[in-house]
Amino acid sequence: MKIIRYLLVFLCICFTFISCEKSTKITDISEIKAKIEIYQSLSDKNDNTVSVILYDKKNKEIVNKSINIFVNGRKADYKVIQSLYYSKNYYYRTENIPPENDMYELKIQLPNEKKFLLGSGSALALSNPDKIIYNKTAPLNKDYSIQWSDLYDVNHLNITKSVQVENTQDPTITMLVDEPDDIINITSNGNYVLKKEKLNLPNGKLRMMILKFTAKKTGTLNPDLLKESTFVIDGNHQKLIDFK
Repeated sequence: MKIIRYLLVFLCICFTFISCEKSTKITDISEIKAKIEIYQSLSDKNDNTVSVILYDKKNKEIVNKSINIFVNGRKADYKVIQSLYYSKNYYYRTENIPPENDMYELKIQLPNEKKFLLGSGSALALSNPDKIIYNKTAPLNKDYSIQWSDLYDVNHLNITKSVQVENTQDPTITMLVDEPDDIINITSNGNYVLKKEKLNLPNGKLRMMILKFTAKKTGTLNPDLLKESTFVIDGNHQKLIDFK
């Protein structure tokens, strides 16, 4: 019994070591792939969240507390998140960064004290969600219309439909299931009509719909970063519709 117990402990330790294999030694920005994401409110530019994940050439997460990230001069917090199967995720995060000259600028400082520009990107333009004209409740037997204006930088409309379906094992129980999003390219001014035929779904009854007016743009990255690096800035206005 003791042998089995020790064997299980040994296997757990080995699994932990393998699953947590990370990269630590970084001496130059050319050894880094950066994944930068900024979520910004479209009503307040100071309401934002910045997250950065660093990877090495082998696509392993870089784990080194001596590496620092700065966003418009403010040092980001180094975060460790426990995941499944003994693994952990490592990233940098900061919030509520005022854009400087309407820009976000990210810099990285390596353990050897070298400092580099990671990337920069312009803040999303503000817009008024009241410029979205829609009905909060609607019938299923009529076309559904949406209008909007002056939604600066907004370029996508994501439509999520929540469908009421019966539980196959117990017909007295119903569930809400989200359909795959419809993604429509739009401009700052426009309108969209969902035909009533699109509101009547074969797999259940449409109960709810979420309209997400999304602004999304990419930032400019340091060209010395690994080519798979990404920098995305996005935000949205959301509206909820109930169908009767």
